[in-house]
Amino acid sequence: MDNREAKFILSVYRPDGQDASDQRFAEALNQVRRDPMLERWFGASVAFDATIAEKLRVIEAPPDLRENILAGVKVSRPLRWSSPLLRWAVAAAVLMAAIVGSLTLREMTRPRLSGWQTQGLRTITSLVDGQSSFDVHSQSARQLVNWLQTNRAPVASKLPRNLETLNSLGCKTFLWDQELVSVICLTRPDGGLIHLVITKASAASDLARRNEPQLVQHGQWATATWREGEMIYMLALEGSRDQLRTYVL
Repeated sequence: MDNREAKFILSVYRPDGQDASDQRFAEALNQVRRDPMLERWFGASVAFDATIAEKLRVIEAPPDLRENILAGVKVSRPLRWSSPLLRWAVAAAVLMAAIVGSLTLREMTRPRLSGWQTQGLRTITSLVDGQSSFDVHSQSARQLVNWLQTNRAPVASKLPRNLETLNSLGCKTFLWDQELVSVICLTRPDGGLIHLVITKASAASDLARRNEPQLVQHGQWATATWREGEMIYMLALEGSRDQLRTYVL
């Protein structure tokens, strides 16, 4: 199977992953894992389909839609286009529709957090608020990395360069979609906190991520997400993307 055939098959792949067990889709997914460019295309395609599905899911048709359409057909009359006011009104309506459509498309294609990322932020908030406790406390990030490795939790063999010199608070693991996710909390020089969340890149949207960090503002959280090999990382802090950028560049 080549990339062209794989794209044709995966163009109808449902974003919830229920097609993965089908033999034809399985062959196409194997081709995705072999080709980084195809992998990026597939991840973007799945993310876009998931966004569209989520938007459509919340739209409800009015209960009297059918009756209103039929009533409109009965009372409609041909419009006279000679009125300058009518022409201006139609032009304004078309322009407004174009603006709204552009803003809607921009919102729908904006980068979103995956489920494990959202749960990671919830776990961090719970730790900071004292509602849950660390699995291990230590001011040494190296000790936390060793503990995670010993317990077969996802972790980098080496922390990102700008995090190596920071003191740590502790680490915690949680399960998401039957996969372990690791959280390491560290203290910044300005007294704030910064958190590293690590998991295995298993979902198609995660497999498509690039090595360059992708920065997203999610409410009060700024996040940077990137992939290295089979692992995917999210760095997060409460603040702006400008504050976070100094740790990922």
